[in-house]
Amino acid sequence: MNNFSVRQFAMLLKRELLEHTTLFFYAPVILAALIFLFTAWVLHMLPGDELAIAIEYVAVAFDGLSPRDMAPLFMSLSIPFTLVFSICAVVYLLSTLYQDRKDSSVLFWHSMPVSDLRTVLSKLVALIVVAPLFYIAVLFVLYLLGIGWMTLLGFNYDIAVAGLAYLLMAALLSLLLVYCSMVISGLWLFPTVGWLLLFSAFARRAPLMWAVGVFMLLLFLEDFVFGSQFLANWIESRSNPGQYIVFDIADLLPRLFNYDMLFGIAVGSILVGGAVVMRRFTD
Repeated sequence: MNNFSVRQFAMLLKRELLEHTTLFFYAPVILAALIFLFTAWVLHMLPGDELAIAIEYVAVAFDGLSPRDMAPLFMSLSIPFTLVFSICAVVYLLSTLYQDRKDSSVLFWHSMPVSDLRTVLSKLVALIVVAPLFYIAVLFVLYLLGIGWMTLLGFNYDIAVAGLAYLLMAALLSLLLVYCSMVISGLWLFPTVGWLLLFSAFARRAPLMWAVGVFMLLLFLEDFVFGSQFLANWIESRSNPGQYIVFDIADLLPRLFNYDMLFGIAVGSILVGGAVVMRRFTD
């Protein structure tokens, strides 16, 4: 890939960031602000002595513990962010190609030296690789604010807060695990990504209804014609979070390189190819 192609792809990614700020920025920031304000309000209601005891307990409990062993514990704090990201991702996939046709911006991009394949790939990279970075950055700031606030209160109440350093290291390591899990989940669920993109590129209206309706029709036809439930069982097997959540860096390669992952990427790539083809046709 030459320099022009790299710059062109970078501009396509920048376009996705600017046009979908709700997914990339506002959603995680608003969620983090709500969590921080609610936590501060709850802790403000506690008497000073009880708050000091709680901070001292946390500092002592985590003092000297391995951040690597504690990191999976902090991953649970990211659950609200991953849920919001999942909802935003579905909305993004269903609307991104559909909206290009509805506002006729697809005609502008067809007049530019930008291929449909590269445009669709930029959307996939933006969703699977770039968007999780914004969520991780917001979580990072939230952790810093929380642990920094506990440290200041510890100094104010004359409490030894050395254990909070181990707490911070565990929190930071958990962010790496959360990011890896989010990326791997995007690859593991790549058939779903491709399916939603296909109907985003195809449907004239209500792409969600098309995507769900056609999927239900396929389930019915398989059961009625062949008397089997292969598709339903395959979808159920890929819906297991244990397949893509990374609790240790050592689990990263086995999660990425296995038959089920590669087969799912192959199926998703066929569906994405269908979305690329459908994008050539405008309303």
